[in-house]
Amino acid sequence: MCLGCSNAPEYQSGDSRAMFYCGHDCQVMDWPKHKRYCKSMQRRKILLRAAQILKAAMLTYRETVYDVDITRIEYRGGVLYLHQNQRTVASRSKRGPFPNYMTDNIEHKEAALVKSQSTAAMALLGPLTRKLLRGMPLRIETIVVNIRRPRVPTRLVPGPDLHGGPHMVLKITRLDSDEEWIIDTTGCQYGFRDVLVPSVRYLTDTECRVLTGPRIYGACETKDLDYLSTLHIFNKTKAQRQDMRLERLTRHHFAVFVSRNVDDKLLMGSGADFKRKIDHFVKDLKAHMVDSIRKAGDDYGDSEDD
Repeated sequence: MCLGCSNAPEYQSGDSRAMFYCGHDCQVMDWPKHKRYCKSMQRRKILLRAAQILKAAMLTYRETVYDVDITRIEYRGGVLYLHQNQRTVASRSKRGPFPNYMTDNIEHKEAALVKSQSTAAMALLGPLTRKLLRGMPLRIETIVVNIRRPRVPTRLVPGPDLHGGPHMVLKITRLDSDEEWIIDTTGCQYGFRDVLVPSVRYLTDTECRVLTGPRIYGACETKDLDYLSTLHIFNKTKAQRQDMRLERLTRHHFAVFVSRNVDDKLLMGSGADFKRKIDHFVKDLKAHMVDSIRKAGDDYGDSEDD
């Protein structure tokens, strides 16, 4: 079997097939005919692996820096309810590890981790996305959509019902083909497990409506915070300003990890090699973020320079 193009994701049904040969000599003889297809499938695999790394990075970040005071996770009537102690704007958020004891369902956990985090994910993952996909013939853009048909909606209780609100995803256009893909790192809050989906299928499956975009993706890790810091409603109290500063510092620590530990070699190798790499990536990122939380606590404590 040709390992270069095996296990590539399908763009259209049946268009990603494994190639088998009777031996090495036969494979070498077929290479001139197979080369174009093989390289195209390899690029699909790189795109899929990059998307998987992005989702793993976002989940790991939230698992170590969780700021919802959640009290119970309940699945009822096809809806996932996240019960919380809703804080006032005058109180600090509780930042720390996700309470894993509340659920042993991985899908429910992931939905809870990324609830209402699509805009934050687009900012946080900007440098990582560019590092993973640099050199690829791609156009990377953001679009904001309205998900009309979630498989499993996730709701905070108490809290506003944001069903039908804006949701930000990446639109990836391959410049060497006619393929357009969607990377949705926070789609699990709607019950969607796949992180890389052909754009036509994504629009059909979610029955979504495009609200804004596409716009060229050039976010830094604090882009959303830079905007929120200009709005009085998010800076009225000392607690809000402290939370904003702490989140900014934590995002910078994440960016340091990306700068020091990530390169495009992360996406190379066999399927088994990549599984080992992504496991190490998650383990190392989790350790780095736990250390960053400790340092951030030392830096800020409970005080603020006004």
